[in-house]
Amino acid sequence: MASKRIRKSEKIPPYRTPLRRQLISLLPKSKEYQDNLKKGFPLFKQEELEDIKKRYKDGLVWDDIERELLRKNIILKKATFRKYIQENRLPEAIKYRKIDRRRMAVFPPDTVSHINFVLYCYKVADGKMIDNLLNIFTGNDEYYISYREAIESELSLCDNLHASILHYICWGDAEAYDAIAKTLRYQKKDCKKALTMLDEIDKKFKSIIVKEISKLLSFLELKQMNIISFKTQGVNTVSEDEVSEGESL
Repeated sequence: MASKRIRKSEKIPPYRTPLRRQLISLLPKSKEYQDNLKKGFPLFKQEELEDIKKRYKDGLVWDDIERELLRKNIILKKATFRKYIQENRLPEAIKYRKIDRRRMAVFPPDTVSHINFVLYCYKVADGKMIDNLLNIFTGNDEYYISYREAIESELSLCDNLHASILHYICWGDAEAYDAIAKTLRYQKKDCKKALTMLDEIDKKFKSIIVKEISKLLSFLELKQMNIISFKTQGVNTVSEDEVSEGESL
């Protein structure tokens, strides 16, 4: 059976992944990139990208981004910019700033570096160039990461998988489940195992922990205290030893 052809867009590492961070710094130094610079392609030099990051250390708004791109005769429509953000190709806003009574989204200082990378991959590099760039990393153990690191790079609410799993089992937030499914979609066997393990954790929580929490809540609802005494005297903090030496619950 012929192997499935991978589209160019699928080869481009998503934003926030460790591989993307490495490629951002490697790309401007690569021979292919330097050759394309000499051919006159509208690309940024490494020192220009570093200068932009320094000048906008507190972040860029869309007007700043557009101005820097136009200096290189690069036209990027705002709608395309938003599309790339939605596809996890470019960074999301990190905060908002009021400019001339307008609430403007502020993007990270290295946003232009990521735009330069994405546009190079889409408009300049062919599939073979991208493969050559990726092969520098995939052939070296130093650039391998754990499944957990890869999954955490896909999380948006927090970058801690443990916390995200707690959100999943406590409040039904599916981000952990979705991140595992997306990250391991090509490691089908491991993906199935990881999602099965997550489902088992969820079932155990609902069958055991939820019941224990209900017991605690029931106990606290049945017990009473004098409201006047509580309001006037407050509740003193006691140690575990003091509780165990007092009346048994």
